[in-house]
Amino acid sequence: MKRKKYIVKLVSITLVVFVLIGLMFYGGLFDKSESKNPLRQKSDFNKVLLVKATVMKRAPLTDKLIAGGTIIADEQVMLTAEIAGRIEKIHFIEGNFVKKGELLVTINNADLQAQIDRNRYQLDLAKQREERQQALLEKQGISQQYYDQVVTELSTLQAEAALLQAQLDKTLLRAPFDGQLGLRQVSEGSYASPGMQLVSLVKLQPVKIEFSVPERYTPFVERGTPIVFSVENQSGRFEAKVYALEPLIDQRTRSLPVRALYANEKQQVMPGSYARVTIPLKSKNKTMQVASEALIPEMGTNKVYVYRNGKAMPQLVETGLRTVAAVEITSGLNPGDTVLTSGLLQLRPGMDVKISEMQ
Repeated sequence: MKRKKYIVKLVSITLVVFVLIGLMFYGGLFDKSESKNPLRQKSDFNKVLLVKATVMKRAPLTDKLIAGGTIIADEQVMLTAEIAGRIEKIHFIEGNFVKKGELLVTINNADLQAQIDRNRYQLDLAKQREERQQALLEKQGISQQYYDQVVTELSTLQAEAALLQAQLDKTLLRAPFDGQLGLRQVSEGSYASPGMQLVSLVKLQPVKIEFSVPERYTPFVERGTPIVFSVENQSGRFEAKVYALEPLIDQRTRSLPVRALYANEKQQVMPGSYARVTIPLKSKNKTMQVASEALIPEMGTNKVYVYRNGKAMPQLVETGLRTVAAVEITSGLNPGDTVLTSGLLQLRPGMDVKISEMQ
């Protein structure tokens, strides 16, 4: 009886073992396929990653600053009336070029002309009187006190003449410098009051480019620094030179206002235009450089991935001058090395790679 129970128990255990083996077999534990066995899964090293690359060579590298600026006229003024009166004559054609001192507008000055004429007659008479009294004084025919009174009257009339001439000049509006006139704001016969705008005058040659440099870049900008700028309404780029800097940094923007001068000989650059200014900061003629995105910072060091025999291999490098697009490599790479520039997040040391594009 005992023997029979032992046999039954043995058969049951055997069946359980066979069932477990079957489950493990169909479940894939003993499947020798690398794709299903997690213990023998293919390594990432055997995957081929498509990447872009560039061949190292020496080339010029220039660090530059891009800033927004404004074109302003060398001289610009809105001419206004200094004295009240009716506009008697407009002597200019709006939009024309005028010379310094050219008469532009005459305001009615008939009353001043009459006063000047009267003063002239009185002045002539006073001069003759002074000459006669001086002759008598030399002969002691009059006292010194009486002669002094005559001289005072003459001086008073001379001062009055100067005052009248100053008032007359205010009725004659003249160009303060060579330039181009704008659109006139008044007509002949209209009444002008002090401060009324008459016409604008702009000097277009040369023009100034006004822009600001961030505080950290101020050591690279000084009088004579060359710049390049472009404007929206003209094609091409123009060269200018810095001629003046503010002595103080603006506390609100933490930047330094700067002005450059452009000859504008053809007068194609118009004041008021927006200017895109490029300021060179540092420049090196022949440097080893990589694209900024190819450099990988790691634990206080920098590395790049180099293509060697179909594999991506890390290479520690030392850097120098940096720009927005490129970084100078001072050591770690040689001319002819192929540096990977894409797929950097997927790359691992020794990983198989294939170059799809050379940059």
